[in-house]
Amino acid sequence: MVVEFESVGKQFKKLKALQAVSFQIMEGEVLGFIGPNGGGKTTTARLMLGFYKPTEGIVRIFGRNPATEFHRIGPLVGAMLEQPGIHDGLTAYEYLQFYGGLFRMSSADCEARSQELLKLVGLSDRASGLLKAFSKGMRQRVSMARSLLNRPRLMILDEPFDALDFESRRIILDLLPRLSKEEGTSVFVTSHNLAEVEEISNRVAIIKQGRIVAIDKMESLRKQVGSSTLLVVSLARDYPKEKLEQLVPHAEYRRKDRTLVFQLDTVNGRQDDLLMHLLKSGISINSVDRQSASLEDVYFELTK
Repeated sequence: MVVEFESVGKQFKKLKALQAVSFQIMEGEVLGFIGPNGGGKTTTARLMLGFYKPTEGIVRIFGRNPATEFHRIGPLVGAMLEQPGIHDGLTAYEYLQFYGGLFRMSSADCEARSQELLKLVGLSDRASGLLKAFSKGMRQRVSMARSLLNRPRLMILDEPFDALDFESRRIILDLLPRLSKEEGTSVFVTSHNLAEVEEISNRVAIIKQGRIVAIDKMESLRKQVGSSTLLVVSLARDYPKEKLEQLVPHAEYRRKDRTLVFQLDTVNGRQDDLLMHLLKSGISINSVDRQSASLEDVYFELTK
């Protein structure tokens, strides 16, 4: 077992940041950890890194307590926090060399690994560039390279996609599943971008107000909300929300793309009757589609 949380609680004065949180991360697994601001995501990551001690319960990383034995755990862990420490006066290459020294890597290994990782994150041509001139996306990518420098068996990533440009985001999205499959690296990742979490995660945990609401594979989470399939009706134009709610009270109206979304089980096999009801009521329809519930759909259904 790589990560174990057993009934973990964390309290800051009167604030209960975590309450009875239990989960595990297996070798080679990517666990997406999602929830609102203040839900407990960053507190969970910091407990893994030994920054905090739990108020109650047990945290184990590779079978050890990170709050007291991180000197033994640290060489096996790579971390990228929401506000990564960047040394603006260094070049990208010097930055990796500096951390290679902290990991006591040999000069030859650090040199080879630095070149390999800069290429991996698409920064080979900027190796000699000062970090202070890097964009947010480039700084995130060089931080990702630093988190991989010691060939970690566990990566702890807190909002790694924050403010990334498309190219930087795509590089990281492609990288993480490859690390888990090819190198057996376990990944704990928090993010507000639910589509990206869904893309890369083997399992997803949903945390709200310090408690885990659900944790499972996506298909199982879909079943928890009553259906693995949605009926999506695209409307020809915008209609008053009140009128649509009166016509079809069991549908969700997404005004930004003018769609009515139904859990398929609420239709009860009466798709044709439903569409005819809308048409007879003066609602013009462009198209009808069936699709699996997204992580965003599941999240709002489980936390509402």
